[in-house]
Amino acid sequence: MSRRTCDQRTIAYVARRTAEGLSTREITRCLKRYIAREVHRAITRPLPLAPRGAVLRDLRIQTGQPLRIVADQFEITTQRLSRIERGLTRDPATQTQIHAWLTAPDTTHIAA
Repeated sequence: MSRRTCDQRTIAYVARRTAEGLSTREITRCLKRYIAREVHRAITRPLPLAPRGAVLRDLRIQTGQPLRIVADQFEITTQRLSRIERGLTRDPATQTQIHAWLTAPDTTHIAA
């Protein structure tokens, strides 16, 4: 029910299915099946875990990169990067990108 009011994809889907002539009950049934498939997919094929913040901090220090350079590279604040490294904030996509950037063999990390 909350997806019907908050999720833009679901709102568009409900509008399209309503225009096709489906009843609210039929649309709800379709949405429940879709959510069940989403949950099943998430359980059977989980996303790979993002590198932990402490690993990122160790890599950053090993490559000699200050917080500011790494934060600027990924267009985030130094405070946000610090919170990620300390494990206070999770951002799997950013953590994975930072890890790939710090471990890339062909990238020269120039500390300013």
